[in-house]
Amino acid sequence: MGPDETIKSKGIVLGLPPQDILSLSPALATVERRIRVGHAHDLLDGIKQSLNHQGAFLLDKRKHARGQKDNTRSQSQVNAAVARTRNIAGMYNYNRDRLIALSREESDVLPWINLDTDLKGKNWNKARQLGDSREEQSWIWTVVPPWRSGVQVEAWQLEVDRVQWFRAKAEMTRANEEVNKLHAEFKRTILGFKNMSNAWEAVSTQQMLSRGAQAYARKKADIFSKMSLQCANAFASTRRDHEEKWDYAKVVTEQPHQEGEGKSSTREDHSSLQ
Repeated sequence: MGPDETIKSKGIVLGLPPQDILSLSPALATVERRIRVGHAHDLLDGIKQSLNHQGAFLLDKRKHARGQKDNTRSQSQVNAAVARTRNIAGMYNYNRDRLIALSREESDVLPWINLDTDLKGKNWNKARQLGDSREEQSWIWTVVPPWRSGVQVEAWQLEVDRVQWFRAKAEMTRANEEVNKLHAEFKRTILGFKNMSNAWEAVSTQQMLSRGAQAYARKKADIFSKMSLQCANAFASTRRDHEEKWDYAKVVTEQPHQEGEGKSSTREDHSSLQ
């Protein structure tokens, strides 16, 4: 049987291995290499789509699956997506081995896919958590096909950066809103305790009450005063500048024309938290 012939077994055509193609016909090896490079990028696109499907199935399970029957059906979908992702990754690694056999160099071939660490995506519906900025994303999401021009690559990278920037900006805005709401809650709590202390203090000065009732009122006034102070200290300890502390007690005694100044100071205090 000559080297140019193919081996037929049960109707299946078995082509020559890449090692023999490289030695017999360099031109044919070049053509096959071009085809396999394109096939490698197609497989990477398939892996990324499969990871997105896998994440969508998992999100749907957590959101809608209730009971053993629904959870079993949803988990089977997730498992099928995981198996499909690993299957495509295995095809990619096989194709990569053939590329190395054709070129005999690994420097110009895409990296090997680690089935345990590289097959991971990003859940864009999940809010960012502490430490996400230091998390290293899988390299499969940053691969650019070689047939794209430099302008296309730059435009693609700019679009990726733009999406990330707007996402980060929206998360920063939501974080600032949460800080401002927490700031307002502390203010209302501190002022509420202070007003309760003043109210009980006013009750303790009434002459019609017995000495026991007056002592009880003074005790309650002291309790609420301490709670107001403890709340103010707890809030101050969480601040970026521990020495900077807003005294909410003075808002109670300010005149109406001075409340505007107090509000402006509060707005400035909000901005310092950001």
